[in-house]
This record gives sequence, C-alpha cells and structure tokens, in this order.
Amino acid sequence: MFTQAIQKVSQSIFPIFHFSPNGWGVLGTGFFILSEGYFLTAAHVIRALPKGSNLGYLGNVPNAVFKKRGITPIQIISINDDLDLALGKVNDGALPSLKLAETPSLVGQSIALCGYPLPMIKANKQTNQTEKKINISLDVTSVRQYWQPTIKMDELKKNQILHKKFDSFLTQHAALPGMSGGPIFDLTGNIIGLTSAVWPRQIPLSNNKKITLENGIGVELSEINTFLKTTFNTQLPV
Repeated sequence: MFTQAIQKVSQSIFPIFHFSPNGWGVLGTGFFILSEGYFLTAAHVIRALPKGSNLGYLGNVPNAVFKKRGITPIQIISINDDLDLALGKVNDGALPSLKLAETPSLVGQSIALCGYPLPMIKANKQTNQTEKKINISLDVTSVRQYWQPTIKMDELKKNQILHKKFDSFLTQHAALPGMSGGPIFDLTGNIIGLTSAVWPRQIPLSNNKKITLENGIGVELSEINTFLKTTFNTQLPV
C-alpha cells in the first residue's frame, strides 16, 4: 500500500549523527523539506547532542557512498522547543526535498512513520606505522531505514497529553528510539506530521494484571507550517 510513497520518502531521510573524540552515534532522523539543503527534525533530537560533540551528516544512509568522504557539518537555523521542531541546513550533498500535504490528515487515515531506529555503528581501527597514528573509519551499514505503517487515531490539542505545547495527533503504532524527527507521510508520500514522542501507559485489567500500551505522538501539519513561515518571515524558499 505504501510502496510508491516509500520509494519517494526513502530518498530524502537521513540519520543525524553526533561525533566527538569520545564517541559517536545517531541522535534521530531528519528529512529535507525545502530547497538549498534545508531539513526538519525534532527539537529534542538537537537538544540531545552530547557535550563536546558536533552534529554530522553522511547522506542517505544506507544508500550513500562513504569511501574517502568526510563528515558534512550541520548548521541549525532555528529551534522551537514548544513545537518540538528544528530547522537545519547542510551545504553539501542535500537530498531531494519532500512536499508538505496541502490539507491535514484525517482520523482513521492510513499514514506511515519512518526513520533510523536503534542504530548500530562499528569502528574499524587501522594503525599507520609510517606516521605512527591510528586511523578510525566508521561502519554504518547496520544503520537502516525502518518503516511503520499505522493510522491516525486521534487529534490532540495543546497540553492535552504529556504537557505537549503543540497541536498533535496519536498514531496507532509508536516510533522506536532513533525515529524522532522523522517524517510522517500519507499514501502519496506527502508530509502530514513529524514524529515527536511516545505515549506509554499501563491499563489495569480485571484479573489484577496490566497491559502496556504505546502510541506515537506526531506534530500536526499546521504547526510545521507555522514554524516554517515564522522562521522565514512568511517568505519560504522554493
């Protein structure tokens, strides 16, 4: 059902890496939304950057070619913690941009979550005897794209659940760690939201047992439009 949409979205998402002498990893997911290398992700993804680390971009993992390629720096243009949205920019190697849907999604509509959950990164060390130094290359082939078809369960107003200060919606399935900031899209591959959080809770049953439920929380399309228009003073790049 989502085959054509995934072909489109898969070319525009990427993992947001962090790098430092003390380690590396993936903070979350980003996706290109405008021309000139602009991308969206969740504010809490950027806020999770470890002290002393830098944000890095390696392109469309796992489809990018990494041999002899350095890490492209990420520039953060704007962050709105209340909306849990961040706009960033890369100056080299930008992917095709995705299109925002013209109208909000409906309750019961088929949608999909995506991103880079639970990434595994390996370090390969090589000793250069001539220069007496150790070169480290990262193996990111296990950092894979993940797709979760779901439905829009409900619409939420500000401060309705988990004190979220933005209009949002529940998804039947929750995103996995690492998928924060990823696009939520419809059957045509247009963006209807952004993955922000998970709402976990335990429901008591009659036999003194409990069942654990988890639903996703997505930033509503209207909030994304507001954030972009405010950031660019109503004049969006094409």
